Amino acid sequence: MLASRLLLATALTGVLATPAFAQESGARNVILMISDGIGFNGWLAADYYQGLAGQQSYQITRPDGTTPVVHGLDHHALNLIDAAGNVLPNGEDVALAAGAVAQGYDPMTRWTRFENTMLNDFPPVGERYTSYTDSAAAGTALMAGRKTSNGRVNLDWTGQEAMRTIAQIAMDQDRSAGSVASVMVSHATPAAVIAHNISRNNYVEIFNEMVASDLDVIMGAGHPLYDNSGNQIEPEDEEAFRYVGGSETLAALTSEEGLNGFTFIDAASDFQALADGEILPERVVGIARAGSTLQASREGLPEADTPSGMAYNPVVPDLATMSLGALNVLDQDEDGFFLMIEGGAVDWMGHSNDMPRFIEEQIDFNLAVDAVIAWVEENSSWEETLLIVTSDHECGGIWGEGTWTNGVGGAVAADRSEEALVAARFDPAEDVFNAYLAVQNRGVGNIPGYQWSSRNHTNELVPLWAMGPGAELFAEFTRTDLEAAELWGEPYGWNGHFIDNTAVFHVMNAVFAADEMAMMAN
Repeated sequence: MLASRLLLATALTGVLATPAFAQESGARNVILMISDGIGFNGWLAADYYQGLAGQQSYQITRPDGTTPVVHGLDHHALNLIDAAGNVLPNGEDVALAAGAVAQGYDPMTRWTRFENTMLNDFPPVGERYTSYTDSAAAGTALMAGRKTSNGRVNLDWTGQEAMRTIAQIAMDQDRSAGSVASVMVSHATPAAVIAHNISRNNYVEIFNEMVASDLDVIMGAGHPLYDNSGNQIEPEDEEAFRYVGGSETLAALTSEEGLNGFTFIDAASDFQALADGEILPERVVGIARAGSTLQASREGLPEADTPSGMAYNPVVPDLATMSLGALNVLDQDEDGFFLMIEGGAVDWMGHSNDMPRFIEEQIDFNLAVDAVIAWVEENSSWEETLLIVTSDHECGGIWGEGTWTNGVGGAVAADRSEEALVAARFDPAEDVFNAYLAVQNRGVGNIPGYQWSSRNHTNELVPLWAMGPGAELFAEFTRTDLEAAELWGEPYGWNGHFIDNTAVFHVMNAVFAADEMAMMAN
């Protein structure tokens, strides 16, 4: 009986009903841009480095008078629980699960204790209010409007019920759809655009579902024939081909006959040609010549004037170029499109506690947003295109220098050794919390004052900006966290209003539905 009650509770907590919006705005196009693994402090760190806090292209009023809205975003996932109601520590172990409960984000709970957004970093693990969502569960919430447990891609926590994504809905309405990422093309966030799988790690299955779908653009890294520094390599085994669906799938994509009507590209010059509109295939799979990330994992390149001091890998496109190419391909559909663009390696650098490369990745994302905005204003308008800029979760627990006194590692790890990184992170048993501090601005081109509290995902709020038709609809979902606004509100004009990540799907779905109704009326 208890298991039955838990299953019923899950059914109720896992679904957010679509609200009846007071006034719906229709959008022909929706562009969702996700910087993976960055919260307010991380966003500020990169903005301070660029000297653009509150002045990024998506944070200011546009020349036509369109003004973005800004909100916080809660991104909690579901915790699996056993028949007694205890949280299971292994989020992917369905065999022992009798149900699932929402982790939640509660402002009062969050500000009671510093470590409350990263409880699973410390024993005992297994509290209801836990520390993270992963990108699969967060991507599912953003793209399908439903909560699930970590590891699932557009399936409920049991792995039995499939969820329809906004890309599928767009394509049902005769729009085109696509996915672009700076990490592996079949990684969790791009997978969430269209795939349905019990585990985000089933890359072969996920990519093959992507190329078998009606997506028109699939772009990312994960090339089996190149390392992360642009060097050609010989694949060791079949495992090297997993991100592109296996060696047979890649062979079919690159054959003269092609696969499912896709044009395959991998050279930086071909991505540039797409961005310039010199070639415009109907469908394209683009795998940049990098093993996992466009730039974040590069090694052995010359010194250069970059945040990390290392030159960029010259044989891959940047995220802006890939984004423009995708937009040009999708815009050939007169009915409109949906496009997801992910700066995926921001998260990777958060896990690594590498602030210089974290900032590099976020700057690359910011430049991609700049390019997308310029494209909209030249080829479309803010009357027909909704742009949403956000993150799926926070990673690394970034805070301002001096937030806690670390008796072992100091404010920041003195070197990149694992021992130093571990010592510098927050440990409630050894360290003294001082005060909640935002990262400190130290001028353009300078790394801000910061500390990494974790190497994992946290439950900290992340920002969201939106402009175009339907941006105002987010206000119908808001709750308020005034303490968060005191820390991060001023640079961005944020008043502490925040929404659940499932609201992103509901707004996108509403503006497409309104556009569809308007088209039918005409």
